[in-house]
Amino acid sequence: MKRIIFQAVIAFAVSGLHLHVLHGQEKPPLRALVDASSGTSVEELIRLALSRNNSFLASKQRLPEAQGLAVQAGLKPNPGLDVSLTNGSVLGSAGERGFGFGYGHVFELGGKRNRRIEVAGVGTELATLDIAERERLLRFETRAKFAEALAAFRNFEISESLLQLNRRSLQIAQARYQQGEAPQLEPGLLKVEVSRIQSDLLLFENQVRRALADLKVLAGIDPTTELKIKGSLGGALITVSEQDALQKALKERPDLQAAIREQSLGESELRLAQSEAVPNLTAFGRYAQSTSQFDQFGLAQNGGGLQRIRDVDNTLTVGLSLNLPVRNRNQGNIQAAVARQHAARLRRAYAEQSVARDVRNAFTRYEAALQATKIFDQDVLQQAQSNVSILRAAYDAGELRLLDVINEQRRLIDTQRAYTDVLREAYLSLVDLERAVGSQLF
Repeated sequence: MKRIIFQAVIAFAVSGLHLHVLHGQEKPPLRALVDASSGTSVEELIRLALSRNNSFLASKQRLPEAQGLAVQAGLKPNPGLDVSLTNGSVLGSAGERGFGFGYGHVFELGGKRNRRIEVAGVGTELATLDIAERERLLRFETRAKFAEALAAFRNFEISESLLQLNRRSLQIAQARYQQGEAPQLEPGLLKVEVSRIQSDLLLFENQVRRALADLKVLAGIDPTTELKIKGSLGGALITVSEQDALQKALKERPDLQAAIREQSLGESELRLAQSEAVPNLTAFGRYAQSTSQFDQFGLAQNGGGLQRIRDVDNTLTVGLSLNLPVRNRNQGNIQAAVARQHAARLRRAYAEQSVARDVRNAFTRYEAALQATKIFDQDVLQQAQSNVSILRAAYDAGELRLLDVINEQRRLIDTQRAYTDVLREAYLSLVDLERAVGSQLF
């Protein structure tokens, strides 16, 4: 009777080892963190990250900063106003008095204002592209951490299933040993196996919790808040070809578009530097009144008495001021702008090469992961489970030792974990392809 029970437990181990959840048993705390009904999907985490991630929100401030610089670039120079007062008594010339005021207006020549507006406009475009690039990388990082959490949790489930099965087998082996139906080695081997799996469970649980902690940081969730996730490592199939993906990447990748705009910025900065070599023209006007009083006396008008002679002069001065570009013709800034323009051209060429490489590598990675997944689905898992069944039958017939069965069982677990790695690689290959293209594919 006990042998029949033992065989039933082993049959359950072989047929149910690949199951993720054991129903009807109390879940450990970690299981509550992956909930298909109330968990948070990866898309929801991405939306939270885009609205709460402080690093991303800080990068978005570059746009209003660039817009403020664009406003500043369009402002005209302020006019000048000066007022003066003359008093000769300070230096012993008591008869000298005067005051005056002047106005100056700067006319920017060479199209400086338009060139500044042009440069600032490109800067605003670059700020927008920088935000899009940071969003692209944040999406990729969130999906990658999500896959890491799911992969570790799948390994945790597999190990937990095996732990419960081995505990049952250990109980049966101990009962058989006490009744003299099995050697002492069998419960000893199973005790070692149970301890090894318990150690694996601790490591996998730690991996899950660390990945969830990273997701909280990325999504801007309070560290003390419990985060539940939902999803699977089963990747979606894509229908876009490599050539179409490459064309899409060349058209939409924010970092490449930024490199293109940086080349335009270099050209605009060169034109600005050349325009600043043209001196500005300043037009000015000034009114002055000066009063001089002499020691001589003269008759006042209309038959009045004697009074000191005074001379009042009113003058109006207008003119133009222009700096002579003899020594400083802005040649240093022009040289620097030429160098920046050349560097931007080289960066654009490198960015185009990098985008093409990223797309090709991502497609190669995706195709390899897809093929590996098919091999595991069609051959590896079924064969590994079949091997354990065959060895179990041979053990029941007395032809093999329990150690042989345990070793094959370990190989099955290693195969399951390798399958988890393949599923994670397939998922990440899609995420990597999406990152390479620069837009959502699944």
